[in-house]
Amino acid sequence: MFFKYPAWSQTIRNHYWHLRFARCFHEARRRKEYRRIQDEKKRLQFEGVDSEAVRLMCRHLVNLKNDRAEKRLVEYLKTLQ
Repeated sequence: MFFKYPAWSQTIRNHYWHLRFARCFHEARRRKEYRRIQDEKKRLQFEGVDSEAVRLMCRHLVNLKNDRAEKRLVEYLKTLQ
């Protein structure tokens, strides 16, 4: 399934991409990406983005092959519009 990501998700998608492709022996880099993701989640919450939408987006971005997570995200984003 393909859908257009919301505009607010660009930075967090970038961080999850770096996290997915970090090698297993680069633990410091992985921890750094998790800290950046946490900071981005806080920033989005402060800007007023729906926290459930952010949570579902992160759940989807952890594993892009998880079709159920993507389906839940798409359904939830449709209810917001």
